[in-house]
Amino acid sequence: MLKKALNRHLNAIKGKHVAVVGTEKPWAEAIVLNLGAEKVTTIEYRDLYIEHPRVSVVTPFQYASMFLNQTAESFDAVVSYSSIEHTGLGRYGDPLMPYGDMEAVAQIWCAMKPGGYLFLGVPMNGNRKKCVLQWNAHRLYSYVRMQHLTANFKVLDEINADGHNTLHVLQKLE
Repeated sequence: MLKKALNRHLNAIKGKHVAVVGTEKPWAEAIVLNLGAEKVTTIEYRDLYIEHPRVSVVTPFQYASMFLNQTAESFDAVVSYSSIEHTGLGRYGDPLMPYGDMEAVAQIWCAMKPGGYLFLGVPMNGNRKKCVLQWNAHRLYSYVRMQHLTANFKVLDEINADGHNTLHVLQKLE
């Protein structure tokens, strides 16, 4: 499903610098490389080693330090699938922050080039008006929380992946 969506927006991937935010196994990295990404930067809290010459791995703390020192590269596109909903809950080594998901998406926005694309896959709640926190596993999003989470992006597409996760294709607004 992700590859199909990325294929529809190949101009955001092919020959571009793509970040993957949050991963256990480099499946999203493999997809964007297969679609012609020039360079991939994986941003992950846990130790991860990927032996591909076009992939680099940094922690969010390392990227934040580079950003503050004005040495961080910016991204043409960012892929985050089943990651943001965990941010701020401490489950994967991240600090506890009630609005960690919103801060993470704001940081992604800052790290993106103007007009960049965000491919954001998160679980949606069946009740579209009620966001649910299942401590400390994840959040289930409502459309109300999604409006806040994606406030600085134009929604290009929403793809129901599997009845639980929805992939939001977004473009950075200036």
